[in-house]
Amino acid sequence: MNTTVMDAAPAGGAEETNIRDLLRNSLETVLARHYSFEQRRDAHESAARESRAAWAAYAELGLLALTLPEGHGGFPGSLGDLAMAVETMGGAMVLEPYAAVMIGARLLAAAGSEDQQAAWLPAICSGAVRVVLAHEEADAGYGRPITAHATPDPHGWRLSGHKVAVAGGDTADLFIVSANTAGGVALFLVPAADLAVRPTRCFDWTGAADLLLDDVIVPTAARLTGGETALARALDEATALACADAVGALRAANALAREHTHTRRQFGRPLDAFQVLQHRLVDMAMAQELAAPIAAAAIAACEADDPAARARAVSAAKVKVGESARFIGEQCVQLHGGMGLVQEYPAAHLFARLGLFELSHGDRDAHLERYAALAL
Repeated sequence: MNTTVMDAAPAGGAEETNIRDLLRNSLETVLARHYSFEQRRDAHESAARESRAAWAAYAELGLLALTLPEGHGGFPGSLGDLAMAVETMGGAMVLEPYAAVMIGARLLAAAGSEDQQAAWLPAICSGAVRVVLAHEEADAGYGRPITAHATPDPHGWRLSGHKVAVAGGDTADLFIVSANTAGGVALFLVPAADLAVRPTRCFDWTGAADLLLDDVIVPTAARLTGGETALARALDEATALACADAVGALRAANALAREHTHTRRQFGRPLDAFQVLQHRLVDMAMAQELAAPIAAAAIAACEADDPAARARAVSAAKVKVGESARFIGEQCVQLHGGMGLVQEYPAAHLFARLGLFELSHGDRDAHLERYAALAL
């Protein structure tokens, strides 16, 4: 049994399944061409700190247009199709912020006006422009009120506040910034050139940024028509896609551990010939098989119209996939011994990616708290 997020998710029919399989095969071919471990290292050390060739290939495959309105260059698809792509990329540990950009693009498509969509979506679909959501703040925990605020100004809106750890923010051209107004939380389109952006790198080598909103003036037309409802859905979708990415990394870590224990020999026998290690490998495989279906359930809940059920499914997935991520990441490193922690070997990078997942999009305690509140 080798369950993936999208194998476990319900399909929309044979035709949809075949298209998804073709897209998966094409993406795997692209990643095999651009994302060997050595190529990933070279991409990180390049001026772009990522693979520009891979990003261009994503656009050519239509992945950057997936699920976006066809009238603006988009391509039909579901969140399940995005999850398939994200899971595949997670196994390759891609550096490009694909999931973050697609969440930003989907939020623009859901909450933006026709003029806003026409102005930005065609360039996003082609890969020329990147848009990401800037919501997290240092002083506001997951699911808690934000402190950034927007006040009316003669020229439009004045934004003030501080956003942190914005995934993909280091290479974004456009931000969707959340801020409090007198009428509730609102969303604003802000070009990167109008902000103080401090690029940073996460410990798994992926990019992010902090944003300083120091009385930034944006025109009235920069406000998206959708607000808190669209934002809540986008945050849940981002968490569900992060779970899909983690499942891909779990599969890669398990495959790496199996390969290592089969080829490494001690006392004249391969490591996987020892029963105690066989039991450990089985436990790792079981943790993967438990994570994939609950991640798939979160994706399916995000495609439905019940916000409470969606939130429960997403929080349950974040907790369970997080537990599997910690267990498999630690076991993979321990099975490799000292070499499992050196940056010249993939085990350390998989451990870092899984560790970042566990801490991002709300930690275990935050999601347990949310799940318990919704279960009442």
